[in-house]
Amino acid sequence: MHPRTNSLSKEQHDSIEALIEQFSQDDSFDGLKSLNEAFLNLMMKKEREAFLRNTENNKGNGFYPRSLSTGLGKIDLMIPRDRLNEFRPFLLPEQWQRGDQSYDDLLNSLIIHAYSPNKIRSILKSLNLSYSDTDINEIKDELFQRSNEFKTRELNADALCIYIDAYHTQIKDPDTHKVTKAAIYSVIGIDLDGKKEVYGYYEHFGSETKEHWLMILNDLIKRGLKRLLLIISDDFPGLSQAIQALFSKTEHQLCFVHMQRNVHKNMGKSDSCDFNNTLKALRTYKDKEKAVEAFATLCENYRKKYPTFIDYMLKNKERYFAFLGFPNTLQKHIYTTNPVENFNSRLEVMRINIGGYFQTSKTLNIAMQVLIDKLSRDKWRYPVPIIKGCQYEIYQLFNQRFLA
Repeated sequence: MHPRTNSLSKEQHDSIEALIEQFSQDDSFDGLKSLNEAFLNLMMKKEREAFLRNTENNKGNGFYPRSLSTGLGKIDLMIPRDRLNEFRPFLLPEQWQRGDQSYDDLLNSLIIHAYSPNKIRSILKSLNLSYSDTDINEIKDELFQRSNEFKTRELNADALCIYIDAYHTQIKDPDTHKVTKAAIYSVIGIDLDGKKEVYGYYEHFGSETKEHWLMILNDLIKRGLKRLLLIISDDFPGLSQAIQALFSKTEHQLCFVHMQRNVHKNMGKSDSCDFNNTLKALRTYKDKEKAVEAFATLCENYRKKYPTFIDYMLKNKERYFAFLGFPNTLQKHIYTTNPVENFNSRLEVMRINIGGYFQTSKTLNIAMQVLIDKLSRDKWRYPVPIIKGCQYEIYQLFNQRFLA
């Protein structure tokens, strides 16, 4: 492989300035595309010149045409060749790839938003791009196959935490051909090094049930997950018992924000405001046991007015403050189910954009796979910095819990 240059030479800089001057009068889309083509052709030519200066017994050998699909549409390039066939510009995508990442993102977006093949072809044609129905179906089939492989892939044995939540939507039932209520259970995990990823997702027709949660936790175990410090969720019926049965050493954090919402729903306006203002103070306690004790005292003050609701709150008091047993800088990441709710909100946008429901289970799985790919490539590419900074304390907690 030939070396990259870290900066532009004066000749390259002058050449680029000349290109910009040449196309600066045309501020249209076509002008931008032409500038892009000219810039890439120039840079590849200069790259070959630098390569040949460091290569003996080799010379330039003309050019060959190649079209590349990009977010700007199809651009026409002249690829420099060398006599020994050793040069390949770094600017090009991997060999045999049809387009760059922006083009892949465009095509995936059209597919997951359930456009018909004719609509997709029309949009691509407007950008001077072309794809046949066969090509589009092949891409859909590939994404669906990858989603199946993703759902069965092996997991790491150890993790810091998982966030779990049920997203309620509608999918057309293939048996009845009716649009039916469905629950999609999403599981997002963070490993001991702070890396976030989707551990799994599970779609089921009907409402969420205890049996579903048992099946999901058992699937995570079957795929390799054995030891984790914390599970963050809402108070789904049967989930706490399932966690105790299958992850006996794992703490269970009930979403603090959901608790505050429940207070607003179940208490009078003035009482709920006072109660939640005190909860905000309790959330900043340094000592978990003192926070639980203060929470119990707070609840008792309202027992006469709301006996049933207060009994429910006291039953879960330990699980509302499990996050306080972790390093202070980590706590704001593990006291709510926000990460998985944000993930589900992206699904909600997709559902709205495609007409209010997923046309098939396959459509849903393709949409999920594209979403997961995008998060893994962009937002979740690197470990969460604050969690990464707590790595030593996290490993200490893990060792005390599971290896002592």
